[in-house]
Amino acid sequence: MLSHNEVKSISLPRIVRNDMALPSQFESINDAFKDYKTAISETIETNLSLLDEVPLSRNLSRDDLRELFKKDVESDLKQDPLFEKAVEIGRYSKNMLDKMGSYFREIFAFHEKFKQRLYSEIFDVSKMFLNSDLPLSFAKAIEDSTLAEKDYVDIFDREIRREQRDLLRNRNNKPKFEKVCDSHNAWIKAFQETQRKIGRERTKLIWYVDFNNSTTLDEVFKPKFIKTNLLDRAILQDFTCTLQKHAQEMERLNMSRTEFQPFSPSETSSEARTILEIMQIINR
Repeated sequence: MLSHNEVKSISLPRIVRNDMALPSQFESINDAFKDYKTAISETIETNLSLLDEVPLSRNLSRDDLRELFKKDVESDLKQDPLFEKAVEIGRYSKNMLDKMGSYFREIFAFHEKFKQRLYSEIFDVSKMFLNSDLPLSFAKAIEDSTLAEKDYVDIFDREIRREQRDLLRNRNNKPKFEKVCDSHNAWIKAFQETQRKIGRERTKLIWYVDFNNSTTLDEVFKPKFIKTNLLDRAILQDFTCTLQKHAQEMERLNMSRTEFQPFSPSETSSEARTILEIMQIINR
């Protein structure tokens, strides 16, 4: 169990977001794209909708949580340079013919920062787990889903490096240029949908645990010791199993793009794997 000072440093993932999806889809030219304010508004609505899917204890009012979310989600996004960058690069991806140079100058550095956020969330949830009596399956589902998502980012980067060459080669041939964009959008479709499901289920699982261990609204998203007896074990298991299922779905998709190419999933995830091994030892 962590000390009180260590517990105070825990920062749980608070919202579901679509940073990776915003700049993922290619359009050849001048496709309308949401502005920054619209992206924030849609993200707030996504989180409010997801909140309705999380069972609550009698301690918290859903209406009070909705008001908290309306204020805090917008504040978090406006202070988050990664979200702002996702919207910016998204504009480039919606006009690849004119903005291809800008897109490829920005996308790889953006993805490195995105992966660092994923690792940070694994670490934060690991600290949460170490200050609880939650089953190991909780931490494993979150870690597996996060690492599968990270592997997708690596695959995406590798694939668009090849597509970049095709786009450059066909820049003056609009039909072929559009064909490259269409091919890109076709292969990422299943990945985007699975990543969306992972983000939603992972967030719901963390919310369910946190909300039902909060006696007042002021305790929501604050460091606390988590007790499983405050949760419905059937609901906890259902959320955990659903997230694990989506993680396995993403892993299968990842493998479908690596069958004939040298790629080792999670090859840079040794730190995250070490965290899980420590949790397994403590849980024995």
